[in-house]
Amino acid sequence: MERIESFEDKNQCEYSKEVIDQLLEFIKKEKNIDQVVDTFDLTRLEILGLVQDLRDSGFNIIVKEYDDGFHLLNQGDPTKQEVSHYKFETDENNEFKFVAISDVRLGSKSQQLGILNDIYKKAQEQGIHNVIVCGNISAGLRPITDTETNFIDDTQAQIDYIVANYPKVEGINTYFISGKLDKKHMTKNKINIGQRIADQRPDMIYLGEDTCNIDIDRVKMQVMSTKLSKTYTASCRTQQTADAYRSEDKPDVVLYGGLLQMEKYTYRDIKFISTPSVCATDKEMEAKRYANTIGAWYVTLKVKENGKLDTITAIDSPYYVTKKDDYKGTSISINKSKKLPDMDSASIQSALKLLKYVKNGMSIDTFMDKFHISYKELQGLLLIWESCNKNVDIVQVGKEMVFKKNYQRSLSMNKPGLEELTENEILVVSDTHFGNIHQQLHLLNALYQEAYNRGVKIAFHVGDMTDGNYPDRKENPRQQFLHGFDEQVGYVVDMYPYVDGIVTYYILGSHDESHYKNGQATVNKWVGKCRSEDMVFLGQDTGEYVIDKVKYVLDHPGGGSALGLSYKPQKRIDILESHIKPKVLLIGHYHKEYAFVYRNIQCLEVPALCAKTQFQQKQGLVNNMGGYFMKVYSDKKGNIQYFEPEAIIFDHNDIWDEAGKDRHKVKKLEIKHGIY
Repeated sequence: MERIESFEDKNQCEYSKEVIDQLLEFIKKEKNIDQVVDTFDLTRLEILGLVQDLRDSGFNIIVKEYDDGFHLLNQGDPTKQEVSHYKFETDENNEFKFVAISDVRLGSKSQQLGILNDIYKKAQEQGIHNVIVCGNISAGLRPITDTETNFIDDTQAQIDYIVANYPKVEGINTYFISGKLDKKHMTKNKINIGQRIADQRPDMIYLGEDTCNIDIDRVKMQVMSTKLSKTYTASCRTQQTADAYRSEDKPDVVLYGGLLQMEKYTYRDIKFISTPSVCATDKEMEAKRYANTIGAWYVTLKVKENGKLDTITAIDSPYYVTKKDDYKGTSISINKSKKLPDMDSASIQSALKLLKYVKNGMSIDTFMDKFHISYKELQGLLLIWESCNKNVDIVQVGKEMVFKKNYQRSLSMNKPGLEELTENEILVVSDTHFGNIHQQLHLLNALYQEAYNRGVKIAFHVGDMTDGNYPDRKENPRQQFLHGFDEQVGYVVDMYPYVDGIVTYYILGSHDESHYKNGQATVNKWVGKCRSEDMVFLGQDTGEYVIDKVKYVLDHPGGGSALGLSYKPQKRIDILESHIKPKVLLIGHYHKEYAFVYRNIQCLEVPALCAKTQFQQKQGLVNNMGGYFMKVYSDKKGNIQYFEPEAIIFDHNDIWDEAGKDRHKVKKLEIKHGIY
């Protein structure tokens, strides 16, 4: 405000404050000077003069000349970046559906336009009308010494390529923010590539730099692209982000891009979804040892009538195979200034017409004779074809020199639809700690009741079914209402939910094993005898089970927890040899909720069904309570094409932890032939 007043004083109020405010607001998004002329009753020279005076007064206005004239952009205070805002409405079911992706990196030699096209095709099949890109829609600009990463390394050429080749599907809009790669165009050439793309593609809506706050019927969602480097611990950056929010500023949902990973979890009551890339691993990722997960999230967000978040379900869709040289299947705008300084467009078009006559194995002598071309001219054609991304080599076959085409046109990448796959929905629970005064049997019953309502047939229990026996822990007796093997295992036999049609496959954890260490009594022996109809033992600490060729591994590790949610699971997965990797890894013990894809394994850290104990309180450990319903969509070979991890998390309002309410008042859930 002070700067505007000083500007008006300087110019003796030649322009009204209203005009100045309107102009500054108008060019907050990059505008061609003709657009400004059409809006304001000023000539081009008057506008440029006014802009220059504003710049002299301290306004950060970028002026850049392009082929179509001057472009203006008001960046506001250079020390302060405003977060943009956007609003969406829910449908008649109070739902908002969208696809979330990141790091498309068009212009990179590692781009996967075929996968991107397939993601949009699947969105259309599922009736989804919105795609949100969490940054890095372009490949950015590389140092002049880097010729391996990008096949387009010019700002305007990348804009033209994205405008021409980014999927355009009727009924689907793409909403995107810029990431640190996109911003390289601004840093080097002062071009807002996001706005330039949006100006030419009405179906692509630019949401701003780095971050955008979105209001979905009063539910707050933040879309962001990290400026920070990736770390080994996948959850590190997102947890840091959550820790930095003030309570009054916390969004309900965060879509996090730029990390090249796929994860979903709740932390500080925020639903975090890390969006994977749609780009194969490039040279830089390899050099930095970055794990790169490729795919998309298909998300449904449901809002309550009072504007609070009800549920958010997300199906992850990873792509395990990428296509080498995917970029060679599309046309590009040639950067004449760098590649072909002496060639006009007519010459280039003529060279491309000649390429149509080139066949694999054709003798170069035949070609040169047919079109009266010298060998030097042929070398020029090869250069033009290479610059147009149509790589053709000359190789010797016998005594002849022949053409060999090295480009491909097919961009098909057809992941099957949900209806073509086998669907299995499975309940996953862990760490019930029966016999502990903080057990929550009523919550376990609630999950099995919901499993029955959904028609689920299989449940997994990932260890520490009982609280165990630890004579060396002096406080142990006070923390238990059931002591010893007989009481605790008898309680499992008598009280574990029995639901007709559901079989529970379980492993034993360290607490269960303590009974064996103290008296060589095994929990599985008696549970197996007394509940053989509906409870099946898979192993101590670990076990595996195969459903429709999909291998599930249940794992109950030992040792302490880690601050990073993903650290311990990553270490478990890192030690797995490729030929023994499961498709799904379920981890208990840590009492945490976390879902991610790592080394092409779908991994869940399964929360507990026991409230925080005295031991956890002393150690400062997180204790999430709940379970998972996971939907697995697999093909005939046992490959998981889609995976939906739905965490059911209970809060302090659900806990029965006073006066022994859970152990005294909860009855066994028993459903036989549909009768409770």
